[in-house]
Amino acid sequence: MNRIGKIIKITGSKILVLAENVSCINEVTVDGFISNYISIGSFIGTNLVDGRTLVLTVEEVYDNESKIYVTTSVSGIYDNVSNDFSFGTNSYPLIGEQVYRIDSKVLADIFSFNNCHSNMASIGTYAYDPNVPVSYDPNVLFGKHLGVFGNTGSGKTCTVVSVIQRYIRNNPNSNIKFIILDVNGEYKTAFKDDEADYIPFDQLRFHHSELSNTEYGRLFRAAEGIQYPAMKECIEELSTECSKWDLRDLPVAINSWIDTNTALDKYGKKDIFNKNQINGYLRTMLFRIDGILNDEDLMKVINSDDGDETIGRILKSNKKVSILDLQVSTDSLDIVVYLFFKAVYQYKTFHRSASHICLVLEEAHRYINQNTEESKLGSYYIDKLSREGRKFGIGLIISSQVPSMLAYDVVSQCNSVIMHKITSRRDMEFLRGVLRVSNDTFYLQMSALEKQYAIVCGEAFSNDTLVRIHDAYPLPMSNDPIIG
Repeated sequence: MNRIGKIIKITGSKILVLAENVSCINEVTVDGFISNYISIGSFIGTNLVDGRTLVLTVEEVYDNESKIYVTTSVSGIYDNVSNDFSFGTNSYPLIGEQVYRIDSKVLADIFSFNNCHSNMASIGTYAYDPNVPVSYDPNVLFGKHLGVFGNTGSGKTCTVVSVIQRYIRNNPNSNIKFIILDVNGEYKTAFKDDEADYIPFDQLRFHHSELSNTEYGRLFRAAEGIQYPAMKECIEELSTECSKWDLRDLPVAINSWIDTNTALDKYGKKDIFNKNQINGYLRTMLFRIDGILNDEDLMKVINSDDGDETIGRILKSNKKVSILDLQVSTDSLDIVVYLFFKAVYQYKTFHRSASHICLVLEEAHRYINQNTEESKLGSYYIDKLSREGRKFGIGLIISSQVPSMLAYDVVSQCNSVIMHKITSRRDMEFLRGVLRVSNDTFYLQMSALEKQYAIVCGEAFSNDTLVRIHDAYPLPMSNDPIIG
């Protein structure tokens, strides 16, 4: 046991330690490198009267009148008999009780789960002791929802890749499918050929006929009054003739509807003025429809009936990972993502025993945001999956560099979080308000984290802590640019 000092003050969950053995706080190797040290966010321990260990998180280290003080907060209790760790405490140590550095074996127990082997479900190593693996519960991490946040270049994409790579390689028989929505083209190189299918945008198939009349109204920006009733009547007629009707037939049907509903003049002929008037009322909606019809790439995805729907193709594949190329415009992304999430929701609603699906939402702020603009299809099914997905066997991994732009209701459903470096005060305050982190010290650390280091917290981890994420191999295409 490496003694650090003694407790001199206890205030609620805060405990002040007077350091009497400074050399134990910083242990330096012969080569001059710090190999094991006490720093902000690291753990130290003290004994309770019943023999258990009270685990403390270091919040501050300072010098006052030539004395070193360590301010800590209570993290939880470690039972030295059962080797179990639990959050919180209902008992406190005595004033003057010794405080010591926790050894690697105890740290390994604190960061592990009894029901999973650390090598099979390890996210990285403890930042203050590279010999201590930090484990997670895959049933929670993938079965529920995970948030991965951080500035651009902080390592979010590599973290997502590392976690998935290690899990599928160590658990080849697991009943899970990872589907990655790749909006920046970063994931194509991140997996071996036998691990992942890459589906280019023009090979995606999500037929528009899955939309309801209300959803068509949002898609075509149909105004109440004459536009929506005309659209609704035409679509119902087309869908009666063929369930997967051709979107290119809609303008023809609308023109026919206009002709049918044009009033007759006194000579019993179609009133040209009235016909032009109805045309004018419908013009903005027809422009929107024409815009979609003229987007050949989008039409291949939402109007083709030349093969399996993408969901079926993914589920038939023997590969664990499917990467969907979504490097498209904002309007196209809105349409395809909506159809995709609706297809996933509907499939899993009726096939709950099928493979668990974990959806990786890269750059999630592009399609899970607080924008309630009526012209967008919106995030209705993403919202439903965030609230109900666990029941149907659907988990979400939400990755974003701008968490404050995300919908509060979706982020608040993340049971576990991996936080890389975040410097924006707005983003930090948003996460502080949404997430349940055990200690404010971790929020304060976010703005100073190195690349590949992250704070992990939530239900999937046995304790909130700072971790060096395992290396990913192969790497995604997310390297920083080299200029000059």
